[in-house]
Amino acid sequence: MQHIVKKFWNTYQKNLKSVKIFGPPAEEIAKDLNFGNKVCLITGASNGIGLEITRCLTSIDCNVLMASRNPYVARNTAKNVCKNFDRLAFYEVNLASLSSVQKCIKSLLQSQKSIDIVILNAATFGLPWTLTENGLETTFQVNFLSQYYLLLSIEKILSPNARVVFTSSESHRNVELSEGARVFPSLDHFSLSAERYTSIRAYNLSKVCGVLAARYLHQRWLHAGPAVFCAHPGSFVKTGLCRNWWVFEALYTAMLPFSKSIGQAASTIVYCATSPELAGQSGFYFKDCRRCEPSELAGSTYLAYRMHDLACDVLRQRGFYLDVNTASQIHETEHEMEEQIC
Repeated sequence: MQHIVKKFWNTYQKNLKSVKIFGPPAEEIAKDLNFGNKVCLITGASNGIGLEITRCLTSIDCNVLMASRNPYVARNTAKNVCKNFDRLAFYEVNLASLSSVQKCIKSLLQSQKSIDIVILNAATFGLPWTLTENGLETTFQVNFLSQYYLLLSIEKILSPNARVVFTSSESHRNVELSEGARVFPSLDHFSLSAERYTSIRAYNLSKVCGVLAARYLHQRWLHAGPAVFCAHPGSFVKTGLCRNWWVFEALYTAMLPFSKSIGQAASTIVYCATSPELAGQSGFYFKDCRRCEPSELAGSTYLAYRMHDLACDVLRQRGFYLDVNTASQIHETEHEMEEQIC
């Protein structure tokens, strides 16, 4: 019986894909390109949209660095999906641990001379309120802070014409901040306490942070440096993102006939990362492979700069610096002082 149900479900999903009207899949976007001399780093690449992006990029000979929590799982999954498996390299990173992110940064800096594309795709959703080992609300750290730390720390090896893509969400439009929070944003506004927490609110806030970060980086790299984009893949796309609570799982399953397939959801991200049409452009938010404006809040240049400063302060307070060598020197000095005291 289980086999019959599974077969029916697979057939049902295939039929759904055939009638969807949400644009071309990612492989159609990239099919005429050759990225044999390009290197792309992707977070959250071992399943869902990230895995589909990996598959599409390797199909045009791009070298993909898969950063994931479990490289063994990523390797086995990619082996069954990606034809050009030899184009893949695997890096371990647990985004709920800044120490793990720091180790990943060091590995990337030691092994890679240049990176042409960075896709910050990893995300979590639907979690109960939890704190990471760094004392931060998990959704905020995983979806934004850790990946921003990773990106800024490898800035020195980004190629001159590199592209950075934040996987975003239209749900960022549902965030409102008080005037005080807009002028003087603090950690409490984004890393929510248990009393103020809902999983949807935390997710939406993390996506606002990503759009603001992209806006800041656009200004930072305005005259010389990489291009940066935000890309909304689609709403209610059925991926592993909704697995943490059965209510979300049921909702996303019910929305299957009205939402994009995973291949279609990956298309806007792949478009931003690869399209020749975007050469010389930067700082834009894309939906359905078309430019659109982000929310008024996320479009604030002032708040973008303040958000960057806040992120750096939060990292420094926990002993993590954008220059990993600085962090190592500080930790070594602290260790020597402890030994002298003892």
